[in-house]
Amino acid sequence: MFAAVLRTPLAHLWPFPSLADLFPPFLLAVPKKKVSHSRKAMRAANKGLKDKQNIVSCPGCGSPKLSHHLCANCYSYINRAWKAKNKTTANIADIPDLS
Repeated sequence: MFAAVLRTPLAHLWPFPSLADLFPPFLLAVPKKKVSHSRKAMRAANKGLKDKQNIVSCPGCGSPKLSHHLCANCYSYINRAWKAKNKTTANIADIPDLS
Protein backbone atom coordinates (compact mmCIF):
# COMPACT_ATOMS: atom_id res chain seq x y z
CA MET A 1 0.00 0.00 0.00
CA PHE A 2 2.82 2.45 0.85
CA ALA A 3 4.56 1.63 -2.41
CA ALA A 4 1.47 2.71 -4.33
CA VAL A 5 1.39 6.03 -2.48
CA LEU A 6 5.07 6.68 -3.16
CA ARG A 7 4.70 5.93 -6.86
CA THR A 8 1.93 8.50 -7.39
CA PRO A 9 3.24 11.86 -8.60
CA LEU A 10 2.67 14.82 -6.27
CA ALA A 11 2.36 17.33 -9.11
CA HIS A 12 -1.41 17.29 -9.03
CA LEU A 13 -1.41 18.15 -5.30
CA TRP A 14 0.78 21.26 -5.60
CA PRO A 15 -0.52 23.90 -8.07
CA PHE A 16 2.76 25.88 -8.25
CA PRO A 17 5.62 24.42 -10.28
CA SER A 18 8.26 26.10 -8.09
CA LEU A 19 8.57 28.19 -4.94
CA ALA A 20 9.49 31.27 -7.04
CA ASP A 21 6.01 31.25 -8.57
CA LEU A 22 4.46 31.34 -5.11
CA PHE A 23 6.03 34.70 -4.11
CA PRO A 24 6.19 37.82 -6.29
CA PRO A 25 9.76 38.86 -7.17
CA PHE A 26 9.73 42.04 -5.07
CA LEU A 27 9.24 40.01 -1.87
CA LEU A 28 12.47 38.14 -2.45
CA ALA A 29 14.70 41.25 -2.72
CA VAL A 30 17.32 41.24 0.04
CA PRO A 31 20.72 42.95 0.28
CA LYS A 32 23.76 40.85 -0.61
CA LYS A 33 26.08 42.46 1.95
CA LYS A 34 25.61 44.20 5.28
CA VAL A 35 25.75 47.99 5.06
CA SER A 36 28.67 49.19 7.17
CA HIS A 37 28.30 51.80 9.88
CA SER A 38 30.32 54.39 7.94
CA ARG A 39 28.26 53.96 4.76
CA LYS A 40 25.05 54.20 6.76
CA ALA A 41 26.34 57.37 8.45
CA MET A 42 27.34 58.90 5.09
CA ARG A 43 23.87 58.26 3.70
CA ALA A 44 22.21 59.74 6.80
CA ALA A 45 24.44 62.85 6.89
CA ASN A 46 22.12 64.81 4.58
CA LYS A 47 19.11 64.14 6.78
CA GLY A 48 20.26 66.46 9.58
CA LEU A 49 18.27 69.40 10.89
CA LYS A 50 18.59 72.69 9.03
CA ASP A 51 19.18 76.02 10.81
CA LYS A 52 16.18 78.35 11.09
CA GLN A 53 16.62 81.56 9.10
CA ASN A 54 13.29 83.22 9.97
CA ILE A 55 13.77 84.05 13.67
CA VAL A 56 12.93 87.65 14.57
CA SER A 57 12.35 89.50 17.83
CA CYS A 58 8.78 90.20 18.91
CA PRO A 59 7.88 93.89 18.58
CA GLY A 60 5.72 93.69 21.73
CA CYS A 61 7.97 91.98 24.27
CA GLY A 62 11.30 91.49 22.47
CA SER A 63 11.51 87.72 22.88
CA PRO A 64 12.59 85.64 19.87
CA LYS A 65 9.83 84.22 17.68
CA LEU A 66 9.35 82.83 14.18
CA SER A 67 8.33 85.43 11.63
CA HIS A 68 4.65 85.33 10.64
CA HIS A 69 3.84 83.46 13.89
CA LEU A 70 2.42 84.61 17.22
CA CYS A 71 4.84 85.22 20.05
CA ALA A 72 4.32 82.60 22.78
CA ASN A 73 4.80 85.13 25.61
CA CYS A 74 2.37 87.67 24.18
CA TYR A 75 -0.16 84.95 23.32
CA SER A 76 -0.14 83.54 26.85
CA TYR A 77 -0.58 87.03 28.30
CA ILE A 78 -3.52 87.80 25.99
CA ASN A 79 -5.01 84.34 26.55
CA ARG A 80 -4.92 84.78 30.35
CA ALA A 81 -6.56 88.19 30.00
CA TRP A 82 -9.36 86.79 27.78
CA LYS A 83 -10.00 83.89 30.17
CA ALA A 84 -10.15 86.26 33.15
CA LYS A 85 -12.57 88.53 31.28
CA ASN A 86 -14.78 85.60 30.24
CA LYS A 87 -14.74 84.26 33.80
CA THR A 88 -15.96 87.57 35.25
CA THR A 89 -18.65 88.01 32.59
CA ALA A 90 -19.78 84.40 33.06
CA ASN A 91 -20.16 84.91 36.82
CA ILE A 92 -22.31 87.99 36.25
CA ALA A 93 -24.43 86.20 33.64
CA ASP A 94 -25.08 83.26 36.00
CA ILE A 95 -26.80 85.48 38.57
CA PRO A 96 -30.51 85.60 37.73
CA ASP A 97 -32.22 88.98 37.58
CA LEU A 98 -35.19 88.84 40.00
CA SER A 99 -36.49 92.37 39.44
